[in-house]
Amino acid sequence: MSALQEPLDPALYESRAHIPIAVITVVLSLASIAVGLRTHTRAVILRQFGIDDATAILALILAYGSGIMVASNTLYGAGRHIQVVDLSLLWKYFRTFYVSIVLYNGSLTAIKIAFLLQYYRILTTQRMRRVITGALIFVALWSISQLLVTIFTCTPIEKFWKPEVEGTCIPNLPFWYINAAGNILTDVIVFATPLPALGALNLRKSQKLMLLGIFSLGFFTCAISIIRIQYLKLSPDVTWDNVESSCWSISELCSGIICACLPTLRPLLAKFVPSIGTSKNTSYYKQHASGRDGTPGTGYSGAGRMKSVETSSERGIVYPEDIELHGGSDSGKGVRTDHRLSGHQQGRNHYIPQNLGFQPEMKTEIASGIPPSPSMRADRGIEVKRDFVITNGSY
Repeated sequence: MSALQEPLDPALYESRAHIPIAVITVVLSLASIAVGLRTHTRAVILRQFGIDDATAILALILAYGSGIMVASNTLYGAGRHIQVVDLSLLWKYFRTFYVSIVLYNGSLTAIKIAFLLQYYRILTTQRMRRVITGALIFVALWSISQLLVTIFTCTPIEKFWKPEVEGTCIPNLPFWYINAAGNILTDVIVFATPLPALGALNLRKSQKLMLLGIFSLGFFTCAISIIRIQYLKLSPDVTWDNVESSCWSISELCSGIICACLPTLRPLLAKFVPSIGTSKNTSYYKQHASGRDGTPGTGYSGAGRMKSVETSSERGIVYPEDIELHGGSDSGKGVRTDHRLSGHQQGRNHYIPQNLGFQPEMKTEIASGIPPSPSMRADRGIEVKRDFVITNGSY
């Protein structure tokens, strides 16, 4: 007669499988809204969808993959004590856990690259672009190396979820601590990179603080990364203990995605709250126009005449999507850009805020009527050339 098995403590049958499902649903929903609004703003409102926006979408897709793996792991024992989990399901638990870790590192890499590509688009001085390029190379190399180490933690890979398979594995705990510390360091590099350039802008104190605050939102993700470290060390009851670590990991990803999207949403908010885009600051523009329209006093007579017009317009508080910090050199003297305006661009109000320290001078030349030279095509019509000269002086 076999001995009776000792009954387990009723507390071991407790389940908290609902916690990761609830947390993942909430944070992924918020991240999806942020990416959706960013995509609409950049692609529809501004029509300037770029590689940084595509990278943010990729980060969200990978975060979804990691979150789905974490949530589906509740089918294999996640959220329950390992003593009451069916042992035949444990290999599936660790296989799903492995996939979630790989996707987590992939999403984290995409988030950091999205931040840096966004800085590269906005901060266009040569000095800042060199700094951002250096940061991008360092962060990309570190993140990709960690992703590869995660993928090949065990040789063969299958040994991660089937310990009986012959092979070797890197010890989990030292690697996870090194990975977490490196991620925090690269987070600080990513989020601190634009701050010196923003702090040097010629803005009112309130504007500068608001701009620095928007770009510093990413440090909230660093805080989550630091909190997550204390949950990396797991006891033998791994299916129970890993709930906190998994929840903080997905929250870290979604926080990074949201922080990357928030600075791009001001144009969308301004459509519904116009006061966001207005202030009492006035920017002045000086326009020199010359043409051949036959109008007495303003048209072309012999050598032609030049007409100067000063206009002003209301300009709102400076936001990341406004500044597009153009600078021609490290000395901050600005750039000169020449371009032909297409039909839909003619008549648009092109401006650069005066309070950024750059003074725009717009020159418009209009040529119409009979071409002065036979070499010009008669069907050329009206040609508009508009030059912007940005200087660092004052009127």
